[in-house]
Amino acid sequence: MEERKNKEAEYIKNEIIKLVKKYYNTVHKPSQLKKFVPGKDKINYASIIYDEKEIINLVNVALDFRLAAGAVAHEFEKKLADFLGVKYCLLTNSGSSANLLAISALTSTKLKDKRLKPGDEVITTACGFPTTIAPIIQNNLVPVFVDIDIITCNIKADMIEEAISERTKAIFVAHILGNPCDIDKIMKISAKYNLFFIEDNCDALGSSYNGRYTGTFGHISTIAQF
Repeated sequence: MEERKNKEAEYIKNEIIKLVKKYYNTVHKPSQLKKFVPGKDKINYASIIYDEKEIINLVNVALDFRLAAGAVAHEFEKKLADFLGVKYCLLTNSGSSANLLAISALTSTKLKDKRLKPGDEVITTACGFPTTIAPIIQNNLVPVFVDIDIITCNIKADMIEEAISERTKAIFVAHILGNPCDIDKIMKISAKYNLFFIEDNCDALGSSYNGRYTGTFGHISTIAQF
């Protein structure tokens, strides 16, 4: 009886998958891409790129009713860590949550005297993402804003040292639109003043700096997929 039930369930699932593929090809599959015309066509900040495989994965999760991270999530964490060349990755629901976890982790008492405490200052960019700033404030820390370079929209690394005070404990910056910050300069400042360096790499997965992926330089980094 149980074997028959399992075979029937497998048959139904396969039929659903076939219909999902058909649905994708009917509704979602993009028409032939037209040639990009410089100066005329719009360049989107981000877009969703997917095919029937992503939709099938979503449907499979729904059919199995998996409500929390499981084997697939852990496999993704391992493969992403291997891709970046880092020790480990932790999957969250969003880049915004990842930023909050990154800053909150640095307030842990396990870090003893190095931990971030209320009133400590965190240097960041004057023009950036709310979700880079919010975790600083949420942890009762003080954001110290440094201006950006108008071309790259990244923090002006030359101005960071001027913003450092006796209360400064960390530098938290994003690599805007996939353009790496001046990582060498930031890391030298971080080492000189014994500051945490947190990379908001949510805009820059796959970007490289001196032959190494961004998001692998700081003490902690965050990544998001749009």
